[in-house]
Amino acid sequence: MANSLLQTAHQYTQTHSDREGIARTTVPGLVLIRSTRPTELEHAIVRPLLCLVLQGCKQVSMGNSDCSFGADETMLVTSNQPTVSRIISASPSKPYLSIALDLDPSIIAELNLASTQTPGSSALQHDASLELREAVRRLLQLLEQPHSLAVLQSALLREIHHWLLLGPQGAAVRNLGMPDSQVQRIARAVALLRENYKQRLTVERLAAAAGMGRSAFHQHFRAVTSLSPLQFQKQLRLIEARRLLLNTGQSISTVAFKVGYESISQFTREYRRMFNLPPRQDRQAAHIRAE
Repeated sequence: MANSLLQTAHQYTQTHSDREGIARTTVPGLVLIRSTRPTELEHAIVRPLLCLVLQGCKQVSMGNSDCSFGADETMLVTSNQPTVSRIISASPSKPYLSIALDLDPSIIAELNLASTQTPGSSALQHDASLELREAVRRLLQLLEQPHSLAVLQSALLREIHHWLLLGPQGAAVRNLGMPDSQVQRIARAVALLRENYKQRLTVERLAAAAGMGRSAFHQHFRAVTSLSPLQFQKQLRLIEARRLLLNTGQSISTVAFKVGYESISQFTREYRRMFNLPPRQDRQAAHIRAE
């Protein structure tokens, strides 16, 4: 079964990966990642998701946790969290391969009604169960069969979420399906930030989206995301700015204004603080690595 899942992912990513190694699918929130070499550090603010590593190894820092994920291990993120990661084991003959799937609160809410089991663990890293791997394998094998995928996709996504609920982080996953849980209330404010990260957003507006008072909102936002709302928005801006700088020919000033900065000096200062290089040098280093 393990070889079959690995082989299916290998075949799909060989023909569908873009130049960044991302193989997108028609299943909402499902992507496959392929890399034939170790990568530089990548900053992101990830949504709740399941990442299943099939081959190679990835190092991830999130909050106070630093983990390396190898073959047959899963990373389960149950809230919007800033991460710093890099692939540390990959080669042309043995590429890094992984699967990432966004968790669906609506599916979890439905499953919550049918189950009361709540396993509990705060660990970021776990071995993937055979049942979870088998459900993922069957989903991947349908990617090239669109008519069958249309019929069976919902049931397979439901099954994958079911096994996650029964896994070590079941209690944290379950909270994603509870509309009034702190995680979901903060998620509404996070969605507002993601949609409007270029704009100035008041704490009062974000707190209202979460249905909380200002002081309680600040406390719970940091508890869930490990950042203040301002820091969260700043990271969203800088991560998008870096993507534009490294993948387009736009000028530094154009990128800065596009993501919401009004001061080039402030943008350069905060960019360097986050990525360890000023924008111009970071772009030059990326070009050298690509040669």
